[in-house]
Amino acid sequence: MQNGKLVAFPILVVLVLSFAPLASAQLADSPLSSRRTLGYYNPDTGLFEPLRPATQDLEAPAVAPTTGTLVFNFTITLKTALPKNGMLTCGAAGAVIETGYSADETGFGFAKVVSGNTYSCSVSMPYSWFLNSPGTDKIILSYKATVVEGIQVTATNGTAVTVVASSGRGSSQTIASIAVPANGAITTKVVTVTL
Repeated sequence: MQNGKLVAFPILVVLVLSFAPLASAQLADSPLSSRRTLGYYNPDTGLFEPLRPATQDLEAPAVAPTTGTLVFNFTITLKTALPKNGMLTCGAAGAVIETGYSADETGFGFAKVVSGNTYSCSVSMPYSWFLNSPGTDKIILSYKATVVEGIQVTATNGTAVTVVASSGRGSSQTIASIAVPANGAITTKVVTVTL
């Protein structure tokens, strides 16, 4: 029985080595799907955004730019007081996705106290997009408000102190999409947030 195992093992090795090139050749011949889209997940909009072709930036655009400004005016109410070393920020984003073209704008601002625990914040985002179909495109809108706190950290040797920013409470949401406004328009959105 021992001799049978000794003979079977070399035969098995020869068979595996004989068929290995055939198996790898079959893998090499399988075409990649033409439906793959390169892109990235945008955490501000919560959407997958396709990457633009590299040649798009090199070629002169075939269409005139669609321009305007998106303005977000925030009223933010804090349920607890802002920390001693804290600040309140607001951010907004607008994105358009077409076949073969995508564009997005982002902006942020620092909130100012209105009274008590109520703050105001504003974000203005001018845009200039080379849209192929601005008459039917939609702008996907999102916003966020975040309490950021500066925390003092002392080195283990006790000689150096530095401040590290730490995000505390926050809210991030998308709101209803809008049609692309007329060229040059200023579009204002009013946002109310409670943190």
